[in-house]
Amino acid sequence: MQITVHGTPTPLLGKEQSTGKEAPAARITRIDGTQNVIGMIAPTLQLFIVMPSLKTEVCSLGAKRFNTLLASKPKVKATMVTTDALEFVQGYMTQEGIEHLDVVIDHDRNFGKKYGVLIGEGKLKDKLARALFLIDREGQIVYREIVGEIVDEVDYDACIAAIDAQLAIKKKGHTHEDWMSV
Repeated sequence: MQITVHGTPTPLLGKEQSTGKEAPAARITRIDGTQNVIGMIAPTLQLFIVMPSLKTEVCSLGAKRFNTLLASKPKVKATMVTTDALEFVQGYMTQEGIEHLDVVIDHDRNFGKKYGVLIGEGKLKDKLARALFLIDREGQIVYREIVGEIVDEVDYDACIAAIDAQLAIKKKGHTHEDWMSV
């Protein structure tokens, strides 16, 4: 797959992920410096908001907008993934009041490779493409957007609609009546 960076075609490295596939586990670094794994099955919906750099206007605006949009959705575990330096991310979160998103660093580009969003060449080489991945409670990718031009924003409305649709789904399992009829 490829995107464009200011109109220049740029390849993305890693395994391309699509809806209906199991979300791969990816190693990231939290802002406290600890390593953790995100992806796979979880008790809540997971939204991965992938940004090239919070130092840019589009990414910074996106972080603030998602922070506001997700404030009313506590049943969604929102994680913003970037390749920015740990110290910068720590300061950014405090300065901008980002409290409804976890911001993590893809230090060794494990997330970028596993989700197919690692920029392979050009001035943004080793940064991440702008993308969204919504993972349901069963660990399946149910919504995916990789922005075609790096300076464009994601489709916030489509993402929130996908979240709302998933939140409306009852958790899988049997009901008392189903159990009795077996």
